[in-house]
Amino acid sequence: MSLSLRLPLPLESEILAYSGRTGLSKSAVIVRSIQEFLRAHAQPSAFELYEEAMRGVSETDAIAAAPDSRAHKQAIAQAVRRKHAERSARASDAAASAVGGAARRRKKTA
Repeated sequence: MSLSLRLPLPLESEILAYSGRTGLSKSAVIVRSIQEFLRAHAQPSAFELYEEAMRGVSETDAIAAAPDSRAHKQAIAQAVRRKHAERSARASDAAASAVGGAARRRKKTA
């Protein structure tokens, strides 16, 4: 797919310098950068959320509650809810700062 993109001159200069040092084309540098960005901002799967939440539960808590007990299931659900709330807060903060930055840029150009 072909894409037309306007880059600020300093950024284009950095890409060209990096391309020269590594022997990669500008397109390859940009494609790799986008791929890295998408990987870094991908939404985790339900299994990944569960695994991450379980890392927060201590071993003694897990051993004390039988895997099929209500307390164990509640501890897991609370850990997942807590992790989801943390991620939502970070995403909201990032979105708010992005919107604020765009508003500041519009104000400067006006």
